[in-house]
Parts: sequence; structure tokens; C-alpha cells
Amino acid sequence: MQVRGVDFVLFGVSDVERSRAFYQDTLGLTPAAEWPPNWYEFDAGGTTIAIAKPPEAAPQPPHRGGTTVALAVPDAKAAIAELRAKGVQVLWDVGESPVCYMALIADPDGNGIWIHQRKDGTAG
Repeated sequence: MQVRGVDFVLFGVSDVERSRAFYQDTLGLTPAAEWPPNWYEFDAGGTTIAIAKPPEAAPQPPHRGGTTVALAVPDAKAAIAELRAKGVQVLWDVGESPVCYMALIADPDGNGIWIHQRKDGTAG
């Protein structure tokens, strides 16, 4: 699998509006994108910080709080196929949003790592 960079760091939060105010108003980060009511992104100067309230049906762990990283890849489906062949646990198969394709894998300790492909071809 070819990693092109880190696309975003995700903080799982329990109260999206409280966290949104903290990152935007307290820390002064500029809003970059949003998919209300559960996902907001902020520009942190070369890295995107995302906050999200995990859906009730989300895989466990690591999606109930904590931090995950999104690795940018040129082809999310191919990367997941390669990782599956290597025995990596896939927590959430490749899904599509309006701007990306992404899947969630677990490292050997159960930490989540997003495999992420932006539709516009950018990374990092």
C-alpha cells in the first residue's frame, strides 16, 4: 500500500457542539468543511482536524472517542484488498461520501486507522 500523507486526524467526541465551539472559538481554528450534525473539519495549517460523534452502529473499538489518523492513499479499495490479504482487521469497509472514499482498519492493539482517498486526487 502506498501512503501519500496524512489527510486528517479525527477526534471522537461526545458533544459535537461543545467540541465545535472549543476548536473554533477557543483554539481559533478555521472551519474547513462540515457534514452536520455529526462531522466538522478545521484547518490546522497543513493538517485537517476533524471532530465527529460516532454513530451508534459504529464499530467498537476505536470509534467511541479517542483519536484516529487518516492515511491518504491513491486507491482505497485496492489498499483495503491488499491489507485484507495481509490479515489486517477491517472494521469498516470502503464507504463513499461526497468528497472521498474511506475505510477503517485496526492496528494490532485495536487502534483505528482510516484508509482515505480524496475524490479530487489531493492528499495531506
